[in-house]
Formats: sequence, structure tokens, C-alpha cells
Amino acid sequence: RRYYCLPREPHSRTQTMPLVIGYHKIRGLAGPLRMICYYKSEPFTNVAYGDDMKTAWHEGKKLELIKQNSCINLPYVIDGDFVITQSNTCALYLGRKTGLDEDANFIHNHLVLDQTIDLRNDLMKVVYPFGEVKTKDQFPEGAKKHMAGTATTNFKKLEGICKGPFMCGAKPQSGDFVLWEMLDQHHAICLSIGEPSILDAFPKLKALHAALKAEPALAKYFAADMYASWAQNNGLFTHFTGQPEGFVYGGTITEEVTF
Repeated sequence: RRYYCLPREPHSRTQTMPLVIGYHKIRGLAGPLRMICYYKSEPFTNVAYGDDMKTAWHEGKKLELIKQNSCINLPYVIDGDFVITQSNTCALYLGRKTGLDEDANFIHNHLVLDQTIDLRNDLMKVVYPFGEVKTKDQFPEGAKKHMAGTATTNFKKLEGICKGPFMCGAKPQSGDFVLWEMLDQHHAICLSIGEPSILDAFPKLKALHAALKAEPALAKYFAADMYASWAQNNGLFTHFTGQPEGFVYGGTITEEVTF
């Protein structure tokens, strides 16, 4: 028997009500969600909370959405009158909603999602002043330590469960997109501190990263500001935005993405 935490049939909605993805005005945890929609040509409204998020989110939209889902946080997905939150739950929902995820891969895909979050949690201690890396001046050495330590540990685990060319086999699942964001961020950090890419030591993960980057269905995503011009992490607090000096975080935006 198989048991699933998501409905087998997608939540019903009219074509005049596109999905809404809400998050900080960064890539972060919503980058994979936006990628999935681009990959599957799923129209969505992209709500990105910027440097005015205290009023736009905490004193605004959050107070409305918490009445529909007491767990509400960023990111969230709105599908009609259905409000989904928590990043892995959002990824699984979009995987089911868009037809991306296959039932046979559910457990393995979930493993990929959970292991990738372990990797991300370790990275957050380096790119934000939550751990030993308190200042931007300490970031290069902290990043080198991360790459040689917990990043390598997690990459070895993910390499070991990669069936190839994607984590569950021939087709990408939602976990591949969540993982891809982390691969891309680690690659960018290595380049920024003058180190070889950590991907070079993990051929399966490197091939997965290259395959999605070259995917024609994602070309518009990689050309969009939400990938090319937005910070990888919260521009108000992070040691590493992935953007040039002088990067401006900016205010909240709402944009319609259509295909």
C-alpha cells in the first residue's frame, strides 16, 4: 500500500485564477518553486516581498493568510481558496499540481528534499550572521570551511542517492529543483572566493546541475530578473547576495508570469 500526504487529484481552480507564489524578493526557498512553474509552463503570480516587508508582509498579507492557514510563512502557494506553506510542502504540491512528480518516486523524492534542506540549513549558518560567521569579512574563510566540511558531507550523500541523470532517474522531480538551487548557490560561492567549484568532485550532481541549466523550458527563467538580478539570500542581512557590489534590494513587487 502507498500513503500520500497530498491529494491524488490537483486542487480544482479556474483558468482565470493562476497560482500565487509568495516569498522574499530573493531566490532562496522560492527559486525552485518558480523554476517548477517555468519548467511546466504553469502561469503564476509572483509576489516578492522586499525591503518594505514589515508593512507589506508582517502587517499586511500575513494577517490575511493566517486566517486560512495558521502555519503561514514564507514561502507560500495560493491555489484558489487553498493556501499551502512550508517550502518542501509547497514543492510537493507543485510537483503534484503540475504533473511533474510521479507516484513511484514519492519516497525517494522526499528523501532528496529532506537531505537538501539539511544542506541548506548548514549553509544558512555561513551566509547569515547566525553562526560563527558574524561579518562579511569572515565570510570567505567561513565559506571555505563549510565547503570542506558539512557541504562535502551532504554532497556525498546526495551523490550517492542520485540515480542519474536526475535524482530519481530519467526525469526531474520537485526535489531536483530544490537541490538545483543549492548546487547553484554553492557553485557561485566557490567562484566568489576563488576556489574550484565543489561540483567538480561530484560528477552526478554536476551533470544534474548542467542538465537543468541547459533545459530549453527554463531559458526564460534564467533570463528573468528573479534569477539573474535578485539576491540568492536576503539582501538586508546576508553576507553573500551573489550580486555585484551596490546591489539594491528594493521594494515589494507583484508580477504575472505567463506562457
